[in-house]
Amino acid sequence: MAQNFVGCDRELAFLMPPSLREWLPEDHLAWFVLEAVEEMDLTEFYADYRQDGHGRAAYEPSMMVALLLYAYATKQRSARGIEIHCRQDVGYRVIAANWVPDHATIARFVVRHEAALADLFGSVLARVLQRVRASLERFPAVPQRFPSGPDWL
Repeated sequence: MAQNFVGCDRELAFLMPPSLREWLPEDHLAWFVLEAVEEMDLTEFYADYRQDGHGRAAYEPSMMVALLLYAYATKQRSARGIEIHCRQDVGYRVIAANWVPDHATIARFVVRHEAALADLFGSVLARVLQRVRASLERFPAVPQRFPSGPDWL
C-alpha cells in the first residue's frame, strides 16, 4: 500500500507572487506600526538624502523608521538582531517588504538620524496612548458580575 505524503519540492517556484497582506492577521502590531508611520511627518529623514539621485540607492526612510519602531516595540535593539529577524520573522519581513538591510546599514541609519528618531519616538508614544485611551473608552469602567461557576459545583 502506498503512503500518502504532502509533496516537499523545495525547487518549486510560486505560481503567483505571494501577498504580504496574507502573512499576518489584521490586528498584528506590524500593521499598527506601518499605519502609524504613514501618518508621520518624515521630512527630516528625507531631507538628509541627495535630491539629484546620485550615489548608491538607500533604503526607503519610512521603511527603516517602521523597522526600528517595530524592533524596539518587540524588545530588539541590536542592529545584528534586527538583521537576523528580517530574515526569519514574518512581522519584520512584512515591515521590510522582504528586504534584509544589513546590520551596518541599520546602525548607520540610527546614528545618522538620531535626533529625528528621538523626536519621532515621543510622537509614537503619544499615538499609542491615544489609541489605548480610545480602546478603553469602549469598555465599561464598572466590572461586570460573573457567575461563580457552574451550578453543579
